Amino acid sequence: MFKSESVNLCDDLANWMTNLPELIKKVPIKNLAIPGSHDSFTSSIKSSSPISPDAGELLQRMNCMGPMFRSVIRRWVRTQEFNALTQLQVGIRYFDLRISTKEGTHQLYFVHGLYSDEIDSVLRELIQFLDNHPKELVILDCQHFYEFTLADHRRLISYIKGRFNSKLVPVSSSMDFLTLEYTQKHDYQVIIIYRCNEIGNDKLLWPGWNFPNPWPETTNKSELIKFLDDELKRRNNFTALITQFLLTPTPGSILKRFYSSLKSSCVDPIDQMKYRWLLEQSPKEKLNIVIADFIDMNNSKFPKCVISLNKVYLIGRYPISLKQSVEELTTIEL
Repeated sequence: MFKSESVNLCDDLANWMTNLPELIKKVPIKNLAIPGSHDSFTSSIKSSSPISPDAGELLQRMNCMGPMFRSVIRRWVRTQEFNALTQLQVGIRYFDLRISTKEGTHQLYFVHGLYSDEIDSVLRELIQFLDNHPKELVILDCQHFYEFTLADHRRLISYIKGRFNSKLVPVSSSMDFLTLEYTQKHDYQVIIIYRCNEIGNDKLLWPGWNFPNPWPETTNKSELIKFLDDELKRRNNFTALITQFLLTPTPGSILKRFYSSLKSSCVDPIDQMKYRWLLEQSPKEKLNIVIADFIDMNNSKFPKCVISLNKVYLIGRYPISLKQSVEELTTIEL
């Protein structure tokens, strides 16, 4: 007989969706706890990387001050240590894509203040992983586009369709049927969210309203928690929801901590708070996709924590107390 108490949903992070109990595979994806990364593909950004079109005025000015300031810029725009493949291997299944053209080339690039990887190299990693893990599902959120013309959008869309082909999950007016059981049955592995109203309706590109992603836009920890709590309370149960557990530096906060970094100023201070907050949530109620910066921290504790929340469907309550340390979360059997 199946004993839910003996199940550890994090035994094999590269195959966590594949190995979920059948009961959880029947749950709509909009009601699962799914870990994601914010500004997903920034790990390859170097101090020598060119400034990108999304860079704000402060970064543009710093770039003009000379090469020595590039290392400072890098510390504030690089949000992930892991590349795409490693993120997939530790359980990340939602990816936040910021895409830009680049003068002098027809290639498209991921960006965040500085240019990162060319998109083809990253998508090749994704495809290779999906081919080797045919029951896993990823959500690619084409969130921002920089220096894009309509022709660039059409080129990108054609490229995406050509790369993923039959793996793409078709758009539907209802998300209630969209379960892992459904996607695995039809060999679907990729949900593409395309946040651009100019392209019109496309049966393979999910519009942004299906996956709302409210942005906290604060450097204050208390304001962050209040914002996230309020968004969960007002969640539309007919759509998914992307919760962004992160602080966003302002130009002023960067100047005050000029020689610091995004990680030490905006990620480390909320690390323990993040797990305490997550353990108070339930995908059975409101929580869905959760994204964060530097998902590698503490032996990839973040994706482990989010994935483990799905056990609420098996036992109806968490088998650990919030009084237990966050560190225990990654070592005990959830």
